[in-house]
Amino acid sequence: MKTEANVSKADLHVHSKYSNRPSEWFLRRIGAPESFMEPTDVFNACKAAGMDYVTVSDHNCINGALDIAHLPGTFISSELTTYFPENGCKIHCLVSGITEKQFNEMQVLRENIYDLRGYMNENRIIHTIAHPLVRINEKLTVELFEKLMVLFNRFEGINGSRVPRACELGNAIFDSLTPESLAEMAERHKLEPVGLEPWIKTLTGGSDDHGGLYIASAYTVTPYAPGVIDFLEYIREGQHEPGGCGGTSVRLANSLYRIAYCYYKDRFLAPGSQDRS
Repeated sequence: MKTEANVSKADLHVHSKYSNRPSEWFLRRIGAPESFMEPTDVFNACKAAGMDYVTVSDHNCINGALDIAHLPGTFISSELTTYFPENGCKIHCLVSGITEKQFNEMQVLRENIYDLRGYMNENRIIHTIAHPLVRINEKLTVELFEKLMVLFNRFEGINGSRVPRACELGNAIFDSLTPESLAEMAERHKLEPVGLEPWIKTLTGGSDDHGGLYIASAYTVTPYAPGVIDFLEYIREGQHEPGGCGGTSVRLANSLYRIAYCYYKDRFLAPGSQDRS
């Protein structure tokens, strides 16, 4: 993966207008959706930024990905919210290169992270734990993070919307894993790792963009892939690495401002908006 000519890239974590349940408290407070981006605008922005392949990974939804499924070099993805039954801890899991049938089946299973993980492994579905150290609903514990490391082998190593510190800390922990340390965690939590070398974690990159300002600022890189199937197979086999850069507090603020402005414009300035007041 040395030069642009012999690699392929895609932003595996990007949102469209179909992500309508924001996790940021500010957007929830004003009643705004998480994004106003049209899926075709996401596609065009990704291509303009040099991405070879394009997907949309909306929360618990594939409408955005389906809207661009007729365009070349696209594949269906989603960001699933799943839960540890121990305490209801939320985990975001990106699934890439899926079918509509697989999505519908995972929608049923995602309430329990163990059931979802079993299904994804049985069906060879590409899955990535997004921003693994972000406490989405303040319930992630050391014990649950250990379980994540036993259960999953692919994590988001660069998130273009989050301050890099959390990802960098997670990456350092993954790098420090040994066969012995992972085996100890697996025994302690009575869980079965998957793969020949489960202590070796692979990392992806994605912008996690919602406002359209930083699409493809972070992305996933594979060896050159002549087609979508080849690109996805490289990821499935762990032949990938994250690219681009992590987010900043300024980026996050800019994105939230843009979404809030779009909401204000749509809610109060659009024709007929007075009728909705």
